[in-house]
This record gives sequence, structure tokens and C-alpha cells, in this order.
Amino acid sequence: MNALRFVSPPLRACLLLAAVCPALALAAAPRNIDEHRPVDSHAQVEVINVAGRVEIIGWDKPELAVNGTLGGGVERLEITTVGSRTTVRVVTHGLAGIHFGWNPTAPEEARLVIHVPTTASISAQLVSADVNVSGVSGNQEIQTVSGDVLAAVQHEVRVHTVSGDVKLNAGPESRLIEVQTVSGDLIIDGGGGEISINSVSGDGLLRIGGVARFKVKTVSGDFNVALTLAADGRFDAESISGDLNVDFAGALPPAEYDLQTFSGDLETCSGRKGAREGFGPGNRLNFREGAGTGRVRVDTKSGDVKLCMHK
Repeated sequence: MNALRFVSPPLRACLLLAAVCPALALAAAPRNIDEHRPVDSHAQVEVINVAGRVEIIGWDKPELAVNGTLGGGVERLEITTVGSRTTVRVVTHGLAGIHFGWNPTAPEEARLVIHVPTTASISAQLVSADVNVSGVSGNQEIQTVSGDVLAAVQHEVRVHTVSGDVKLNAGPESRLIEVQTVSGDLIIDGGGGEISINSVSGDGLLRIGGVARFKVKTVSGDFNVALTLAADGRFDAESISGDLNVDFAGALPPAEYDLQTFSGDLETCSGRKGAREGFGPGNRLNFREGAGTGRVRVDTKSGDVKLCMHK
């Protein structure tokens, strides 16, 4: 006969919880890892983690090294290689404690420091995990949900993030920066070539070099942009609810300008100001600077537009 039949339900639950607690405590203990794999110097390295922090560092070895700790919610670390592609995956598991409405795992389940060849390309898919990339000259593609992104960029980078800040430090050889962010601020220092930004609910501070194509769309957030525009470059900025402040290096680039806002002010540091169109609320400013074939278009629904120059 089962003795638990004669125990009150609340006490029975406590006894059952006490029975599983030692196993839970053992499972929750952090574990150190130190894994090494030979890889091609131009390897494609994919990182998948669902909680914690990932730091990716380039070095001058044809080797992948993974160090760090795995928390209680992690079952194992998988490292697999197919051709030139190596995947580092954090595999989690459910613990019995979660059935009682209690999860004993630490909030940060996996802290990884991953060394890759400096010429490798990076692909990261992260949830509730921050990522920091440095010393890597290959292309980078980073996708995060609820995590910050800090990356040094030397070539091409594509970042897609939800609920996380993005900071990119781009070198002079960077030729493509593509960022899509929801609910997060964006900072870009350096880079050039083609820039594409799509932002929802976040401010932007962009200090960029020479740009051939620049495009930014933001729903709710102020953007401050400083850049140099190529002679035949294209600059296109749209905002629903936010100010757009644009600073061109030296002087206004020779281009055709089309600036408009539905319920905001328009002005340039050269003294030009927008004019109301008819009896409506719209404000528009069109002019041509020099004989260049470039184009600058800025459109806001509820926000101010200001164009200036800096030395």
C-alpha cells in the first residue's frame, strides 16, 4: 500500500518536490567547457544559443575554440562540421521543476567565448542572448530576439533584431551594412558603400564614411546621420514619428533635393526653409545643389527635417 495515500495533498507535494530537488540542484550546477576543432581558415561558423551571452573573437589559427560555462537549463553543447560549415549549438532541456511553476535555472544559461579564424564568416541565431563580435574580417549575419548586438565590421554585415540595441563599428573596407531592428537603439560608426536601415521604435546615431546608397526607414525614433555622399549617390530617409537630422561632410553634395514633412519644420544650415503647400499642413523644400546627378530625399509624417554641413 502506498504510504503517500495517507499524507495530505499539500504535504505530499512538498515531499515530491524534496525528492526531485537534489536532482534539480545537480542539473543546475554550471559546467565549464573547453572544446577545440580544426576548421578551414575561411570557414562558415554558425552559432545558435537561446539564453546567455556569446562572444566571438577572430584569431590567426585554423581552429575553432569554445570556452565558457553551461547553466542548468543546458543539456549539452553540440559542435558539428559539414564541409566548410561548422555549427555551435546550445541544446537545452526541460527540468521537472518547471511543472511546479518554478524554474531553478539561472537566467543566463550559457556564456560562450568562441575563437574563430579571422577570415571566417559568422552566422548567429540568438534568443535572450547578447553577442559581441570582434576581429573577424568575413561577412556577418546576426539574428537576435531580446539581446544586444555589438560588432566590429570589416566587410558585410546583416543584423536583424527584436528588442535589443545594436552598435556597429565598421572599418573602411566595409561595403554593406543592413540593419532591421524592432524596439532598440542603433549606433553605427564608420563604414560606407551601401547602408540600409529599417527601424521600429528606436533612435539612431550614424557616423558613416563615403556612401553610394543610403536608405533609412523608421516608425518611431529620432535619427542623426553624418556622412559623405558620393557624386552620384542616393540618400533616402523616411520617418513616421521622429526627427531626421542629416549632416553632410564639408558642403551639401551636388544633388537634387526633395524634402517634405506633413506636420514638422524643414530647414537647412544654408538658410533654405520649407514652404507650406496651399492650405494644407504639408511643408516642402525642393532645390538643386550644383550640377551633380545625386539625389537626396527626406520624408517625415510627424517630425522635423534639418540638413547641415560639418567639417
